Amino acid sequence: MTGETRIPDPETAKRLVANLRRSRLAMEEATLELEELTARLEHDIRQQRLARLRQARNHAAVESQASDLN
Repeated sequence: MTGETRIPDPETAKRLVANLRRSRLAMEEATLELEELTARLEHDIRQQRLARLRQARNHAAVESQASDLN
């Protein structure tokens, strides 16, 4: 290598720019898909927490009623 920067011919530059645009669009699509997956997982986690809290609340209410009967 001589260390000199070689400017590609216009046709090669055009092809390289088109490839870069396609790559950028593919990366943007993948990013959006990952964001969608993350949102679904966060929703599932919130739903699980809510179900556990409701179950704990119901369990506490049953225990409270049982202790009131005694």
